[in-house]
Amino acid sequence: MKRSVKFCPNCGSMNIKWLNPQMWSIWKCWDCGYQGAVIIEDGELAEEIREKFLEKLKNEESDFNKEETESNSEE
Repeated sequence: MKRSVKFCPNCGSMNIKWLNPQMWSIWKCWDCGYQGAVIIEDGELAEEIREKFLEKLKNEESDFNKEETESNSEE
């Protein structure tokens, strides 16, 4: 029997486990904090999701650093 790999639908991570083994329909991603019943089993789709998620994080970090630099220069 072949076991399928599970991916987070929010960030594409494989670091997703059952939130509570007795409640096997609820999953939790330990990378982004996603909790829900939906998971991805398509590796190609998960890769696309992961790329977009990491790009979003990179942009948010860049925006945060820019705002912090601007607020420090105003002081």
